[in-house]
Amino acid sequence: MSTTLELSDTTYQLLAELAEHQQRPLEEMLRICLLAYEERCYQQAHQQRLAEGLLLPLPTADQRAAADDDFEPEPIPGTPLSDIILEDRRSCPRSLWIPVPWATRDGSTSGRC
Repeated sequence: MSTTLELSDTTYQLLAELAEHQQRPLEEMLRICLLAYEERCYQQAHQQRLAEGLLLPLPTADQRAAADDDFEPEPIPGTPLSDIILEDRRSCPRSLWIPVPWATRDGSTSGRC
């Protein structure tokens, strides 16, 4: 796919000088400038949506850490799920083991049901 971009003589000359100064091919310099422009447009649109209340800002690392400090797990009555899983794995008859495409810790390639 080919795209034609029309530049004024002045803009083309400035771009050529910038490419020469940075020792890059003109096409690469143009690609870099277009990517930077696209990123700037995205940032402006993002900021506008934040200001309009259409987006919510992500919490900072400090806010996430504070939220983690306040976390209290909800107690669930009964046997822990990890114990139930281990019990089920131990009670499965060996005849019901099925082969799996990955190796287990001991190097075998069969798994339990």
